[in-house]
Amino acid sequence: MVKRLVKKVLLDSNFLFLPISRGINIVDEVENLLNSKVEFLVLKPVIDELKKVASKKRGLKLKKQAQFALKLSEKFSKLNFNNCGNVDDCLVKAAVKLKCLVATGDMELRKKLRKVGVPVIYPRKKIKKLVLEGYVD
Repeated sequence: MVKRLVKKVLLDSNFLFLPISRGINIVDEVENLLNSKVEFLVLKPVIDELKKVASKKRGLKLKKQAQFALKLSEKFSKLNFNNCGNVDDCLVKAAVKLKCLVATGDMELRKKLRKVGVPVIYPRKKIKKLVLEGYVD
């Protein structure tokens, strides 16, 4: 029997919106895509960003998505990775340091990650499918 390693995946805030915004079960879909068990990680700056959006007075739809994403994030491992600039910079630095993948729907963040060789999982436009960009061991 082949033993599969657990892969680590850092989650960006917008990726945590996918279950409610696009009906994608991110846990099952990522594990199927990677053909592996996955340890999902959420950085403290991502949680802080979600809390900020969830507490805004305007934008009810986005606020509800952020509240859902916060609740969902409780199921995943938290990492205190601070003092690294904005949230995107923290995700890039953490991914490089931890040698893990990043799941995001942010095109600019995808470009930054690919530039430093970090594999990225992202949602395809208009369909309920995730795509892996980059090489994974």
